[in-house]
Amino acid sequence: MNFWKALLRLLLQKRIGIPVALAAVGVAAATFAVIPVRYMSSTIMMVSPPVNGGIVNRNAVNPGGGGNPLLIQTEGLSTAVATLVLALSVEETRVELGAPKDGPTELVVNDGSTSPRLIGMDGPFLYVEATSTSAKASADVVAKARERLIRELDGRQRELGAPTATYVVLMDIVPPTPPESDAMDKFMGAAMGFVIAMFLGISIVYGLERRRARRRVARAPAVPEKELVVHAQIPEKRPEPAPAADEDDMPTDSFPAVVAEETNGNGNGKAKAEEPEDESEPEDAVATERGG
Repeated sequence: MNFWKALLRLLLQKRIGIPVALAAVGVAAATFAVIPVRYMSSTIMMVSPPVNGGIVNRNAVNPGGGGNPLLIQTEGLSTAVATLVLALSVEETRVELGAPKDGPTELVVNDGSTSPRLIGMDGPFLYVEATSTSAKASADVVAKARERLIRELDGRQRELGAPTATYVVLMDIVPPTPPESDAMDKFMGAAMGFVIAMFLGISIVYGLERRRARRRVARAPAVPEKELVVHAQIPEKRPEPAPAADEDDMPTDSFPAVVAEETNGNGNGKAKAEEPEDESEPEDAVATERGG
């Protein structure tokens, strides 16, 4: 987290953020110029059965009679499409068409699963797409692939011995389109170049700043450590107050003696407190004795 915060702080500094951003823009522009424009051409065809349903009767024109083996099966048309797709997936065939592996031209032949126009549509379709750095090359590859598919379909039916009147044919649904430029790769490459250049630039600046900081710390004079003296003040211990004395612990002479009073005739009596005797004689009595 601190690393990303440090990168953001560096990016917000004008002396660092502006040069790095300009360098990233330059990298993006160079990437956009280097990546070539690609051109795309495509066509959509459909396998169409014959009018007679693929079966002819024996007559003078066709004494053998019979039907098309491709249409005998329930999934006859789908089988024909799969056969043609596999036939054009061979590397030797692609080289003949001008779309070798890892070459500048890319050829796609399938049942329409990659075509936005055929989404949600079910049928014996054939989709041919060629993408190349040359507009002429993409158009030529599509045209060659279309002709090759027609020849492959006729040759397979001829090998199976199907009557000519029962041949399955390829019908153009969308004729070969003129090459259209696709600059999406250029924009994507430029965006990626900008992001990578920004990240690398800020990372390099961050590393240089950290290196300079370590050098400044290493060159700085060592500061002697000061001894830290801690004066602790110990609070004085105050005497605890004496606990209150219980009545049982008090001396008995501090309370007046309680004696039982003789009961009167009625049997009622009250407790009478016995006064302590005064050891000192009255002063008058002492004086009389001394005078006498």
